[in-house]
Amino acid sequence: MKPETVRTAAVLALFAACLWLLHSLLVPIVWACLIAVATWPLHDRLRSRFGRRAEPGSAILLTSAVVVFLLLPLGYLFYRGLREIPVLVHLWTSSREAGLPVPDWLASVPGIGAWAARQWQDTLAEPGALSGYAHSLTGGLDFAAGRTLVAVVSRHAMSMFFCIVLLFFLYLGGDALGVQIDAVLARHLGPAGLRTRALAVQAVRGAVNGLALVGLGLALLMSIAYAVAGVPHAAAFGLATGVLGMVPFGAMLVLAGVLLFLVAAGGATTAIWLGIFGAAAIFIADHFVRPLFLAGAAQLPLVLALLGIVGGLETFGALGLFLGPTLLAVTVAVWRELATEDAK
Repeated sequence: MKPETVRTAAVLALFAACLWLLHSLLVPIVWACLIAVATWPLHDRLRSRFGRRAEPGSAILLTSAVVVFLLLPLGYLFYRGLREIPVLVHLWTSSREAGLPVPDWLASVPGIGAWAARQWQDTLAEPGALSGYAHSLTGGLDFAAGRTLVAVVSRHAMSMFFCIVLLFFLYLGGDALGVQIDAVLARHLGPAGLRTRALAVQAVRGAVNGLALVGLGLALLMSIAYAVAGVPHAAAFGLATGVLGMVPFGAMLVLAGVLLFLVAAGGATTAIWLGIFGAAAIFIADHFVRPLFLAGAAQLPLVLALLGIVGGLETFGALGLFLGPTLLAVTVAVWRELATEDAK
């Protein structure tokens, strides 16, 4: 056996052992890498403006900004949840004693109002029906299930912690790591490997900008629109519009639900102008702004970008929103490289 073959096998075995060792931390590691790649231009600008000595300060600043970006929506939802606890407790208690009467506005919902009112009457109007229905859905929560819930929350909190820590050290040592990656690609794959690496970086940044930043902008815009229209919990519905807007047609589902509520509550005129404004904002974001990021930098056809989002979400969960378009962009780049070589 040739020494080169033995060396390659040993290196692959070493990498496989590292993957097995870190398999439980792969998700936060990938998240940290995606965030670092997407925000690296900001890191470069800060260092060019304040000098290389400011690199630790830039790493601290950007890491703190990511923490705020991640924790602010979660903090808001936690705050709103605490404020709604007394109402939910009262609702739960009254449902056990007298059931939950059908809301007056429910039957006025266009198209499905009568059906929804009948379903409510059949499932929730009887005393104790809500607790029985919740019990059947959850399979009966007990102390062991509560401990499982605590374990799940703790595991996700630890994953976020490791993601933030790794992100900070990537900002500090990312330049050296990038040089090493380029050296390995140039040695084993040649110029094609370097071009593919550059396109993968562009695809990651396009996915993050096209999904996260556009979704954030849509969330802020629709939160203001919902507040002006008098929608309850406008910020929460705006956040849902922006987050679900990362998935094709997700934002329209939230908007449709809000409009149905307004019509049922007697605000048909408000629902009309909010629907026009919201549909226009979502249409512009989905068909003009987001494609500029998703398809432009990586030269990925828009239909493939959308397929990458849906397929990535189905395969990898939330992480797939960014991995899906990136993998398809790299695949398209390799295909074009092979086609160019065959043409020559």
